[in-house]
Amino acid sequence: MKKLILFALILFSIASVNAQVINVPDKAQTQFQEKYKDAKDVKWTNSVVNYFAAFKMDGVPCKAHYSISGEWDYTEWFIKKSEVPDPAKDSFSKSKYRDWKLKAVAMVEYPKDPTLYRYQVKKGITTNYVFFDKDGNLVKTNTTL
Repeated sequence: MKKLILFALILFSIASVNAQVINVPDKAQTQFQEKYKDAKDVKWTNSVVNYFAAFKMDGVPCKAHYSISGEWDYTEWFIKKSEVPDPAKDSFSKSKYRDWKLKAVAMVEYPKDPTLYRYQVKKGITTNYVFFDKDGNLVKTNTTL
């Protein structure tokens, strides 16, 4: 009986989490709809300081990031490494990260800055995000554990 009650409580907790309503700012929704008119399978989520719209455009998985006030910050387009411009691919292949395990590649679109190509690589417990512009210039790296 105790197991049945515990199981019921777990199911109720899961259902409660899945039923939470996300109050996405109108500004974010409007900007998203204007910018990504043909987006499919849109799912909004949030953290304490951001809102995210996961969606597909022309079959490509994407994730748009918005500030808590609803301003568009950037969008990630999860692409194949073969879709990265040749100069950026070449620079990555010559970088100190070339032997790290490649986890993902994304094209990152910003409101005012140029589009960047991001390689997510991992070695041991360290994950690095390595950003190149279309001309193959290393723009920045971010490290996480």
